[in-house]
Amino acid sequence: MRPLLLAAVFAFCAALAGAAQTRPLVVLLADPRGTVATDLLAPYAIFAESGAVDVKVAAPAAGPARLTPGFAWVAPQASLAEIDRGPRPDLVIVPAMSVEDDPARAAWLRAQLARGARIASICNGAKVLASAGLLDGRQATIHWYSRAKVAKAYPKVAWRSDARWVDDGPVTTTAGISAAEPAALDLLRDLAGEEVMRATAQRLSLPLPDPRHDGSDYRLTLRGMAQVVANRLMVWRHERVAVPLAPGFDEIAFGTALDAWSRTYRSTAWATGAPSVRSRHGLVVYRSATPPQHFDRRLALPAPDVMLATFEQVRRAYGEPTARFVALQFEHPYGAIGAW
Repeated sequence: MRPLLLAAVFAFCAALAGAAQTRPLVVLLADPRGTVATDLLAPYAIFAESGAVDVKVAAPAAGPARLTPGFAWVAPQASLAEIDRGPRPDLVIVPAMSVEDDPARAAWLRAQLARGARIASICNGAKVLASAGLLDGRQATIHWYSRAKVAKAYPKVAWRSDARWVDDGPVTTTAGISAAEPAALDLLRDLAGEEVMRATAQRLSLPLPDPRHDGSDYRLTLRGMAQVVANRLMVWRHERVAVPLAPGFDEIAFGTALDAWSRTYRSTAWATGAPSVRSRHGLVVYRSATPPQHFDRRLALPAPDVMLATFEQVRRAYGEPTARFVALQFEHPYGAIGAW
């Protein structure tokens, strides 16, 4: 009787192990030289909140990766070599990065696609995919400001401006920064189903994903350029903005604040608090080892509609033209406008 009982226990444990291995694995790439904060943190928060997939931030090596355009660093949860030694990722997400053409990373991405992983880019992460040859012969989209340049640099790609994200076979690309959230929800639906996606969106106070978008509406006008010049010239009024790091912080709110307040041309955002803090879903984020001795403005993390709340904070601080300019960089229809 005892051998039968032991066999049953072993069979049960094996079944549990098999079930655990069937959970989809999502890998988000980070580059130590710079990775756009919202592009990385928003999808991470969405997939981690779902509870239906395993999600890891991976980088070439174990050292902290800079979150741009502000000052904060994230600790990768795995190296690319460790990812290669484990189960094949179901989805690899590439945020916008400071270095877009990296031969080693390009080879790694091509290998993941060959292994059967889906590859997705957020915003100008499409440049990383294009430089790796992953978009040749495909339809794709990208941040509105980059579209004309990439059309010349990568003529084998059919660049589109009529959707917030574009699926072409095993590759997904998105428009500007604000597309990270709906595209991640849509990818979550593919991996875990409609019910999980809707429940996750509700818990994070995010609208359901809608691909409708006209990227041609977004452009920088003379008025917008004048605002940029005016903000740049006010050097004496440039502010250092403190973005708080507290245990269990909201990744989407933190990433959006760090990102947006460093795009005003009036301010730069710095993570503040303890030297390192663990987020709501387990990411370790570091502040600068040498932060400014004085901050001109200290933020409360925005909620519940994070992007709109952030643009409103900027509007109250620097006026509506600057808030609209920040929203334009996010490719977000703040105030129902595109061009600025």
